[in-house]
This record gives sequence, structure tokens and C-alpha cells, in this order.
Amino acid sequence: MFFRNIKQIFRSLWRHKSFTLINLLGLSIGIAAVVIIFLIVKHENSFDKFLGDRNSIYRVVTKQSREDKIEYEAETPYPTARFLRNEMASMPITQIHFSDNANVRIGNQDPFEEKNIIFADSLFFSVFDFSGIEKFWLKGNQAKALNAPRQAVLTATTAKRYFGDQDPLGQIIRIDNKVDVQVVGLIKDIPAATHLPITMLLSLGTLTTEFMGGLDPDNWNFTSNGYTYVRLQNINAVASVNSALAAIVKKYGAEERDRNKQMYLQPLSEVHFDTTFENSNPTYTVSKKYLTMLWLLGCFIVLIACVNYINLSTSQAFTKAKEVGVRKSIGASKGQLFLYYMQETVIVTLIAAIIGFVVAGLTLPYVNTILNKSLSFNQLIDLSFLSGALLALLVVSLLSGAYPALVLAGFNPITALKNQLNIPSKQSTLLRKGLVVFQFATSIALIICTIIIARQMDYFHQKKLGFNKEAVVEIPLPDSDSAKIESFRNALQTQAGIQNITFCLGAPVSDNGISVGLRAPQLPSNIEYTAKVIPCDKEYIKAYQMKLRAGRWFLSSEEKNIGSAVVVNTAMIKTLGYKKPEEAIGKIIELGLNNIRPIIIGVTEDFHTTSLHDEIKPVVLTPFPPFYYAAGIRMNPGNMHQILSKIEQAWKKIYPESVYTFSFIDDALATLYEQETKDYNLFKAFSVISIFICCIGLWGLITFIVVRKTKEIGIRKVLGSSVHSIVFLLSRDFIKLVALALLIASPIAWYFMNQWLQDFVYRIHISWWMFLMAGLVAMLIALVSISFQTVKAAKANPVKNLRTE
Repeated sequence: MFFRNIKQIFRSLWRHKSFTLINLLGLSIGIAAVVIIFLIVKHENSFDKFLGDRNSIYRVVTKQSREDKIEYEAETPYPTARFLRNEMASMPITQIHFSDNANVRIGNQDPFEEKNIIFADSLFFSVFDFSGIEKFWLKGNQAKALNAPRQAVLTATTAKRYFGDQDPLGQIIRIDNKVDVQVVGLIKDIPAATHLPITMLLSLGTLTTEFMGGLDPDNWNFTSNGYTYVRLQNINAVASVNSALAAIVKKYGAEERDRNKQMYLQPLSEVHFDTTFENSNPTYTVSKKYLTMLWLLGCFIVLIACVNYINLSTSQAFTKAKEVGVRKSIGASKGQLFLYYMQETVIVTLIAAIIGFVVAGLTLPYVNTILNKSLSFNQLIDLSFLSGALLALLVVSLLSGAYPALVLAGFNPITALKNQLNIPSKQSTLLRKGLVVFQFATSIALIICTIIIARQMDYFHQKKLGFNKEAVVEIPLPDSDSAKIESFRNALQTQAGIQNITFCLGAPVSDNGISVGLRAPQLPSNIEYTAKVIPCDKEYIKAYQMKLRAGRWFLSSEEKNIGSAVVVNTAMIKTLGYKKPEEAIGKIIELGLNNIRPIIIGVTEDFHTTSLHDEIKPVVLTPFPPFYYAAGIRMNPGNMHQILSKIEQAWKKIYPESVYTFSFIDDALATLYEQETKDYNLFKAFSVISIFICCIGLWGLITFIVVRKTKEIGIRKVLGSSVHSIVFLLSRDFIKLVALALLIASPIAWYFMNQWLQDFVYRIHISWWMFLMAGLVAMLIALVSISFQTVKAAKANPVKNLRTE
């Protein structure tokens, strides 16, 4: 009986090929979307799970009252671990420094540009247990690694790139042309799903004052990519460690204002998801709300596909009335018919699932490229996923097939055989219309979200930043040697096409900058004030075309006298309490940059130093040659390829031992909005998918309606109805449903997008036209979807229609 039913089901599916294809398309695309979303969510939730006993690992973070708000930082002063060990002697505590890139040279080989280098002390492997990676330690003595200056531990891929098949142990490598280190260990590659990516470990003793450009890493008031981690033997020890951290701040804080600082422990499991610290994390941070949103999007897309199935199946059910009548007349019960048609749904869902997995596999490389991830189908090979997938398929089958199966099983056999069913009933019509409204409300909401995100993305690129970012290229410098810098300047300033050259720590908007304490006579001593310091030369204002509001820019004499003069932005003037920029000229401030006390000689207009998420903060620009680690070069817009070639030639003559890289300021700005770009791409993709599923569903419904109204259309044409009036007659109900969907979707989309925009200090305003545009787009797509069938029906020969049985 079972196999006979299966055979009959496949015959029925083949007989109604168009409806079967529509259902398979909708369900398979929905399932493919959910599979991709599952892989994304699973990847994000897998961060740091390869670490043994990761629930015992905590990171020290900081909360501090600054001016009238609270700021959070994951970076800690470098002496934190040492001071904390004095208070908690038996506890494994490690201090690290994260470097996102460095030049590495082996002998006379060409240099390498290495990313994700960790400076760590000897307790690093006591805190971080890599036992989750089988045979993690490949070579060397783990117990003695990193316990002395100038030691290095390489990952397998890094060692292979440097030394090929040679044994890396004992090899010497040079870091940033400053220090030689010896390889003492070899480890397996660290999985990509980690908040702390590693390609190379260097002993923390290598991080000297000279290596840090003259800044003392032992200074309590200096933080620059330093992080402190603790492993607790007992979860109840969190309170005692937090108390010890409070005692450290009180005991070692150099200033009264430091006592306004609170240091506490953050569980490692929260690091990847806590957006409070996203600006100071080594890698990106993702909100759990974002992952929940992805799941909801996936669920809605599958629901839209299920709605298609319900609508088409209930519509098609009335064409199966005689089949049901025959089955009931030969003894089939209502329960047997329900199970039969549920079997049909399960088979369609299984076929759609197979197609969906194939589609997901084919699109996965594109998803990885768009989202910059390394998703793999290997993540699906586990019992939890297989059991969850089976349960999900059963749920989808029930959602899709239960109602149509009940409708079919409930037909009266005599009425069905006489073809006298009152179809469709008012209840079924209302249900179908409600489901169509649900489909389009979801799709319109996604379109509205896509439009708003796109507008905010445009705002990122169009908003004036306080400097000119066009045609400016930034080139990292391997060192701040003044003789080489002057040689580089002399080699370029005579080249045609180059307008200005500046040497600095970084562009106005870049990761490079020093956050230091700020003091002035008029500021309260018990409140922490900070400023971002951008070391730069006298050409900086010309290269980035910034504007002065008062005073002047640096002179050559002030470049030679480090710390004598500064130019500040307007936000700094407000912090200092001056009403006009002119009032600040000649005033002295104190900075935690080697405790210099410069005089303010100029005030610029405000300019952005971070993304539009954050408000403009106080900035200090000052000549500080030891920190000139970048060159900013403004070029003529035309023929930039030839100009870049000349720059590279000059670079290789002066820095032959270093890797030449460059980036346009536009590219640097784009990295600030990576997550928003991913959001936009996802919403755009899901909008297209949901609209496509809605469209094929509408096409199926209008096909069924046209077949049912064939004679009515013929009679209307005989009585003189035009093609336009018949098309409008067939389309008007769907137009009304799309309009209703717009009314439902608009407030929902407004609420969620308004919440999303709250993350930006500088943002667009949500306007009425965005909702109208989404409604018009949905309306147009709906009309295009049904127009082919409606126009075809309206133009058909009425005589032929009236003869149709």
C-alpha cells in the first residue's frame, strides 16, 4: 500500500507539473536560504570553542566615566597583569599586545607583510588551553616558550611560507627592521573562528620602549592594543578578582582621575558578541540581536514558501474533487486521505530540501566572498544538525500540507463526484488572501529595510568628513627614520602629478592614533578627559585639505621642537570650555604623551576620525617625528596608475628591505562600514528571494483563477468588455492585497530600522517616500507577475472560452 501510494503521488506530481515546479522552486529556495543562514550563525557561535575549558577564561576590561558619559574599553595598561599577579599570586594571568601587521624579513629574502602578530608573556599557554586542537604543539618546548625576549612561535602555515620544508626551529627572523627574534616553537594553525587571530607569537619582552617608538609600555597611563586575560580555577572567584582589580586602580593609578576607572572581568564567551567593546577588539564583533534577526529572516522566507504551497494546494484541491470522491466511494476514510496527501507534501519537501542543499552549496563560495567568511558544508556534519534538519523538514511539511490535506479529506464524496462543490468557500478565500498579505507584508518590509540601509550607506559616502579624501593614497612606513623620510620626500615632490606629501601616524580616519589623557587648568581633576593625538608634519593640512577656524598651522621650527605646539579641533575647544576658537589660542594643555605641555596655536574645523557610529571627539595634531609611520600623498586625479608606479619605484630605492603596500583613503573608510555593507547585501539578497517566491506564488494563483473564470471572461468579452477592463478585473484583488500589505509592513519596518539607525550618531531620517517606493516596487512586481496570464486570458477567443467544459 505504501509503495503504491508513493507511485500514485509521483504520477500526480508529474500530471500537475507547473504547480509542482512552483512549489519546489519556492520551498527549495527558502530551504537554501535557511541553510546559508544556519552556516553563518553556527560559524559566529563557534568562536573560541576550540579552547579547552573556555568558560574559565576571562578578559579584563575597563569602564570609565569621561566628561558626561561612560566609555568602555577592552584595552588595558601593560602593567595590569603584573600588578594583578601581586594580588592573586596563584592565578594564571597573561598580558598580550596585538599587532595587526608588521614587516618580516628572513635573511636576504624579500620581506613579508605579516598580520595578526601577538606579543605574549610566558603564561599565555597557561591561560589559553589549546587542547581542543589535536596535537597542537608541533615542535619546541612549550614550557619554556616566550619566557625570554626575542623568542618567536610560528603557526604551521606561517613557517611554511617563510622556510618551506626546512626546520623552522632556531631560525632568525627580523621584525619591522628593528629586532631579530629566534623561532623556538611551532604550533598548528589557529581556527579562523576566534576573537584573537594568531599567525605568530613573540615574547612580550621583545616589546621594548624602542620598539614602541619611544613610548614606555610600563606606563600605567598608556594603552595601545594591550589586553589582559585571566584563567579562574573557580567560577566563584570572579568577585574576588574584580575586588583585586579595584585595589590595583586605587593603588597604582597615577592620577586622582584614574580612580574613576573601573576594571572588571568579561567572560571569554561574551567577547565576540559584546558590541560595547567592538571598537577595541582585535577582530570584528557581531551582536546576538543580529544573529536573531538572521534566523527570523530565514524563518519568514520559509514561511513565505509554505504560504505558496498552502495557497496553490488549496486552489488545486478543487481540481482533485473527483479523485477524492472516487477514493471515498471505494472505502478510503478521512484519516487515510489526510495521511495520503500529507505523504505528498513530505515527498515534495524532501525533494525541495535536496535541491535547496545543492543550491546552497553552489552559492556558498559567493556568500563567503560577499561576507568575507570561510563557511563550509563540513559544519553540517554532526548529529545535532541532522536531527534538527529532520525536525525542521517535518515542521515545514506540517505547515505546508496540513491545511490542504484537511480540505481535501473533508470533501463530501457525492458532491465531489457530481462536481457540485461550492468553491471556493468564503473561509478559504479569506485564508488565501490573508496568506498573500502575509507574503507581501514580509517582502515589502524587507524592501523598506533595504532602501533605508542603502540610504544610510549613501550617507556614509556623501557626508562631508572635514577633510578631502579624494585622490589620497596612504603608504605605511617601516620605520620613522628621519633621513629616509626626507629622502622619500625629495624623491617624490618633484614628480609630476603629486600635489602634496605628508608624513604622519595616519590619515584623519584610520586605526592609527594615540588615545591619551588630557588636562587643563580649567578642567576638573577628578574626571578623566581624553583626546586622540595624531602626530603629523607641516604638510598634513595641505595633503588632507583641512580648514582652520582660528590661529595657524605648524612652522618648521615647531617640528624640530617636539611637544611645543599643537593644533586642536573644534570639539576640543568645546571640551576645554571656550565659546570661540580664538579664545583657545595661546593656552597650554597637558597631554599624557610623554607628559608634554604644548601651547595651542590653531583650531581646525571638526573632522571625523572614526565611523559615523561615533560623535566627533577632541583631537590634537602635533609634530612628533618618532611616530611618522605613514605617508599621505595627494595626487592629481588623472593617470594615477602611472603616479603610483613612480611612488613604488622611489619606495624600493629607499626601503628595499620592506614590503610596499598602499591603500586609498576611500578603502580605509569602507572598512569602517563592513558590517553595514554585509547587512545591506543580506537584506538585498533576502528581498530578492522573498519577492521571487511571492511572484511564482502569484503566477500560480492567477493561473488557477484564470482557469476557473474562463467562461466568465468569455461572457464578458461577448458583452463588450475591453481587454483593459478584464485585466483590471483579474488584477484588482491582488492590488488591494499589496496595498494592505504595505499598511501592515510599514510600521513594523519603521520600528526595526529606527532601532538600527540609533547605532549611528550621524544618520539619515526615515522619510515617507521610502515606504511609498517599497509599495510601488512591490505593486509593480506583483502586476508583472500576473500580467502575462491576465492579458493572455483577456485576449483569448471568447467562443473558444464558452465551449470550455
